[in-house]
Amino acid sequence: MNETTDQGEEPAEAPQPDPKPEAKPEPTWAVVATVREPTELVLAFVAHHLELGARKIFIYLDDPDDPVRPMLKQTGRVKAIRCNDAYWNRVNGERGRPENQNARQAINATQAYRQAKVDYLLHLDADEFLHMARPFGEEVARLEDDDVWLRIPAVERCWLAGDRSEHIFSGVFRHPIKQAPRIARRIYGDKVAPFLANGLAGSSHGKPLVRTGHKVQLQVHAAKLPGKNNGWAPHKKATGLHVLHFDGLTPLHWAAKTLRYAEQGDEAIGSLLHDERARQVRHVRDNITNMPDLLRFFRMITGLTPDQARALTEHGRLSAMKIDPEAAMRRAFPDFEADFSFRAFDLKLGAENAKRLMQKIAANKAA
Repeated sequence: MNETTDQGEEPAEAPQPDPKPEAKPEPTWAVVATVREPTELVLAFVAHHLELGARKIFIYLDDPDDPVRPMLKQTGRVKAIRCNDAYWNRVNGERGRPENQNARQAINATQAYRQAKVDYLLHLDADEFLHMARPFGEEVARLEDDDVWLRIPAVERCWLAGDRSEHIFSGVFRHPIKQAPRIARRIYGDKVAPFLANGLAGSSHGKPLVRTGHKVQLQVHAAKLPGKNNGWAPHKKATGLHVLHFDGLTPLHWAAKTLRYAEQGDEAIGSLLHDERARQVRHVRDNITNMPDLLRFFRMITGLTPDQARALTEHGRLSAMKIDPEAAMRRAFPDFEADFSFRAFDLKLGAENAKRLMQKIAANKAA
């Protein structure tokens, strides 16, 4: 029997603790890429980002007959879109397929953004792989209410002196050296520095992770929002996420891409590429006549001498970030046989690239 008070009332119940607030659900994200690469690379790209936690991967096939499509359809978390004439007429009207690859990427990414049923969409190339040193949710929590996107810094794969590994995902990663061109020139010297943008042979702009629900246009490296900052949407910079850029999965892969750019006129080169990359292409076009010299040039701008590696380390600009897209691919696509060696990858570069490389080799023999 319960005791009563002198007034005959029941004693007051002990105060109960406040209920714990419900945990916020983890933010969801997807990836979009426009691809025209060997099957192994595309499958590794997809598998890596699915394992990191992407809810959806949008793959736009720049070659509408790309043989990777049936394999991508094996998983419901990948949407593979064939960029054929009917597609371009639908999304770009009578203008059809843009000649400029950056324009094609921007249109495709914006199409994916409009249909992505996630909180964030990340725009990447097939030779770029997200690395997480901090949980995704912690990074995006840094965005304020007015911020539309998070700029994920790019780091670039390069090779230390004496590194003879021939796996397409080998190497170390150098970070951009921004706001300090004198440091970059002191590290790389007058022979190499003019070919590097903020210390990178490729782009140093990073990639956009964009919050959905806005009327934005995705670009290769940013997001545009009409009426904001001359069109550029407000954003923050990530600190625990990086894009690992394998700019040329193999030396021949880089050579083929560079020769493709070199076939175009100066105006196209200038519009597609940043100044230092355009300088690389024009140097190859105007000064290099044979394959050995072309590959030596590649090693000159992507290899690191011991002094360069030491200086980058002292400035905190060299990292050994580890990812294993090959293992992820074998788990996601166990029936696909793949070889990620330089030699095997080079054999899959395609007829167009093979023709460019053979022409350069033939020029070497004729010289």
